[in-house]
Amino acid sequence: MKSHNKNILLNSTPKQWLERAKESLEILLIDHALCEKKAATTALTIIHRYPDLTKFHKKLSALAREELLHFEQVLRLLISYGFEYRNMKSSSYAKTLNSHISDTEPEKLKDQLLVCALIEARSCERFSALAPYMPNKISKFYSKLHEAELRHASFYLEMYSELFLEPWTQRIKHLSIIESNLITKKDSVFRFHSGI
Repeated sequence: MKSHNKNILLNSTPKQWLERAKESLEILLIDHALCEKKAATTALTIIHRYPDLTKFHKKLSALAREELLHFEQVLRLLISYGFEYRNMKSSSYAKTLNSHISDTEPEKLKDQLLVCALIEARSCERFSALAPYMPNKISKFYSKLHEAELRHASFYLEMYSELFLEPWTQRIKHLSIIESNLITKKDSVFRFHSGI
């Protein structure tokens, strides 16, 4: 599987965010669990919204199952640290990216796949960046998750290429700029995908 992260992410996670993450383990893990659940839901939503894409349903279903497995693993980590899983208000990251998805097909599906790829690529980059800042147990877990998120990002980009027979590189540019601004701007809340 090719690594597309360098192609689509315009910058790395800021050091200020990593320092905050080190001091905010409970919020980081709770929001991480919520992100895994949302990622599974997104894959299932694509299956539901596009019943004709049968060729991709098996892979999307497997991706959703893997995200739910990660959700369960994060829950176990939370319990091991004495933290309690709960719902929290999300950062504006995914909502803002999703607000730039076209309302008309096939552009809507094109943008959805690119937004999914960007979110997975950022998760991949953050797991890798977080590993040195985390306690040993979380560090090992995040190093493993890094590989899974890389596969997921690549899958969404390959699905785009296969469906639309065109390069995704041009269309993703404006979304990459939006993504980059979101993780480098000042943020009112700390979350897994928040800004500084």
